[in-house]
Amino acid sequence: MTRDDLSKNKKTMILYFSPDCDHCKHQVDSMLTSIKQLQDIQILMATYQPFEEMKSFYKSYKIASYPNIKMGRDTQFFFPPFYKILNLPFMALYNDKGKLITTFEGTTPIQKLVEAFRSNG
Repeated sequence: MTRDDLSKNKKTMILYFSPDCDHCKHQVDSMLTSIKQLQDIQILMATYQPFEEMKSFYKSYKIASYPNIKMGRDTQFFFPPFYKILNLPFMALYNDKGKLITTFEGTTPIQKLVEAFRSNG
C-alpha cells in the first residue's frame, strides 16, 4: 500500500501500533466503540511486527468490517524514524488537504482526536 492507494481530499489518521501492545489494544477498542465519530476519517493502521501477528490482530478486531480502516505492514520500518516515534500507539492526523495537523503518542481519548480534526479540518 502506498500514498496513492489512499483516498484524496479526505481526513486521514495513521495509527502505528504493535499487535501485542496493551495500550494499542485499548486505543483500537475505544476507536471501534466510537467508530461513528471517526467514520469520515480514513484510518491507516501500520505495524512493523510479523505478518502473522498483524493478521491475527486484524481478524480478532474484525477490521474488515470497517470500510474506513486499512491495515498493513511497515516492511521498510519507515514510520518510526520519519515521525520520531517513541511510544505506541502513535497517531498522525492529516486534514483533507494532506497537511499534518498533529501527532499523539500513547493512548489518546477519542474526543481529543475528533477535536483535533474538527479544529484543524
